[in-house]
Amino acid sequence: MFHYTKAVLRVGPRLFHACAFTFARWAKHLERYPFPLRHAKFRKLSKQVADALNVEFHVFGLENIPQDETFFLVANHMSAFDPLPFLINIDSPTTFVGKDELTRVPLLKNAIKALDVRTIERDNLRQSLKVMLEVEEDIKKKERNWMIFPEGTRIRDPLLPVAEFHHGTFRPAWKTKTTILPAAMYGTFRVLKMKPQFKKYPVYISFLKPITAEQYAGLNTSDLAEMTHKMIQKEITYHLRPLDHKDMSERKEKNYRPDMII
Repeated sequence: MFHYTKAVLRVGPRLFHACAFTFARWAKHLERYPFPLRHAKFRKLSKQVADALNVEFHVFGLENIPQDETFFLVANHMSAFDPLPFLINIDSPTTFVGKDELTRVPLLKNAIKALDVRTIERDNLRQSLKVMLEVEEDIKKKERNWMIFPEGTRIRDPLLPVAEFHHGTFRPAWKTKTTILPAAMYGTFRVLKMKPQFKKYPVYISFLKPITAEQYAGLNTSDLAEMTHKMIQKEITYHLRPLDHKDMSERKEKNYRPDMII
């Protein structure tokens, strides 16, 4: 619990002010505040939160992030913390598709609306399809990047493989012929633990080679989901997880499980 208490003392007042006042004002009048401005504020605050939580980023493949076009990022999902590492490490304006429960958290709902996040009710197929159509229409404007976690839910056990990707989550990119940026992530499952197990919380991110519309021409969304799933699983299994194991072993952290490598 001290882990959270220390973080709250460091960044809590700024976080509360932003959510209760700045984001609340922006959420009521989105048309008055350009998205890049809102994104920059959210990104700065996310960096402060990560720093307060003692997160240590190890990022690979930054050169793979498209610089001259918008893209659709897909990644594995291990924690509620997952969107922040990408918002922090991607320079260009980016938002994401999240779960509807986010809008029920006091204050956080203001930030969610200010960042134009689209939320899905996972048990409501009609609502989910509507959200995907909204994302598709927004992608056509080519004003910002979109991010989604195709597993649809968090995989809490770090030893389990990446769950099957829902092919419907690829439809907005597939329909608009938008470049897809696969990304693998490992380590976020430790960050929001109630007990402060470690001094630092390493988070590994790897941006893989983007998949252009020309490369996935002729594929359907199921093929696309399977392709990106294999890419991400391979990167976690053979690169990120071994790195994490080596790093945590060298730190000699007493709470680290030495069997956390496959």
